[in-house]
Amino acid sequence: MKTQRLVILLLVLALAVGLEAVVMTRFTGDRGPAAEVAPSPEPTAEPTATPEPTPEIDLAATKPNEAGEIPIVMFHAFTEGLDPNESYSDDFKRYTQSFSYLRDLMERLYDKGYRLASMNDFLNNEIKVEAGYRPVIFTFDDGTYSQFSLIEENGELTVNPDCAVAVMLDFYKEHPDFGLAGTFYVNLGGSPFYEERSEGPKLAGTLQERLQYLIDLGFEIGNHTYTHYNMSNATDAETIIREVGKNQAAMYDLIEGYTFTSFSLPFGGLTDDLFEHIKRGVYEGVPYENKGVVEVGWDPSVSPVNPDFNPYGIHRVRGTGYMAEDCDFEWWLRNERDPVYVSDGDPNTVTVPEAYTYLVDETKLGDKQLRVY
Repeated sequence: MKTQRLVILLLVLALAVGLEAVVMTRFTGDRGPAAEVAPSPEPTAEPTATPEPTPEIDLAATKPNEAGEIPIVMFHAFTEGLDPNESYSDDFKRYTQSFSYLRDLMERLYDKGYRLASMNDFLNNEIKVEAGYRPVIFTFDDGTYSQFSLIEENGELTVNPDCAVAVMLDFYKEHPDFGLAGTFYVNLGGSPFYEERSEGPKLAGTLQERLQYLIDLGFEIGNHTYTHYNMSNATDAETIIREVGKNQAAMYDLIEGYTFTSFSLPFGGLTDDLFEHIKRGVYEGVPYENKGVVEVGWDPSVSPVNPDFNPYGIHRVRGTGYMAEDCDFEWWLRNERDPVYVSDGDPNTVTVPEAYTYLVDETKLGDKQLRVY
């Protein structure tokens, strides 16, 4: 009996010691081996969205040719209800269109399969036009109030109904697939998109408000020198740098961080010896760089992948004014030159018929694939 009691006593003591060790380890952490902790599960990565594949197109039916030419149209001023006679200068009649003409032009372009593209997309060879359609680019020089201006209604700024942008907005509401794009080349040494006038609603908005409003609509602003200076008159680099760089510096003061990416030559004038200063430079500590320079042109531009494409000598077509002439836009619409750019709708490829591969410089493709059919 004594032996049995002794065994039981020893068992009880052993259990007590073991329990104490467990308790102390659990609550003080300073005795016994470290408790094993179950590893945390690896965080589950967010699933990566699979990009929508570009739908296959019927090449034979769509007939894309991204080695073709693109019309870049140059506009200046617009009027309505005007019948120019001999008292108006030829320049006025060449460079001025009516609002009703602009509306009619967009209708015809739409019916012919044209869709608006932006200058920046053109320069980057990222033209976003659906398969089977043709890009057209609208540019506006000088920042005239008939191109774009604001009025005040019920205490708020709104687009003046008597300007080209109002016509474009109305057309866009009816035909959203036509697009809404354009580049306005401005001289910030003046007062773009504004004029004191005695008739019609008073124009409104500060220069900053006018520029911001236009940008918020999705349009682009480009450099046209600070004072509309004719570059062919320049005899030194300082003059070029001041005219181009001061315009960019003024833009930064008005719209923080807004960088001009393209430049329009006033009067089409340039000086070969000083042209490098139009491309890039630094004015009073402010750097500027133009990826493209557009001319006062007379024919459509070649494709950005064409061996002859020069981003510093981009051709434009003058918008047909009250006085029509050979090589204006209406003339080119009647006399299209083969080949015309037709989009394949795929941002990853440049598609051309086999007969036009000679119009593709593969070093200009970037990360795009050349597709020949």
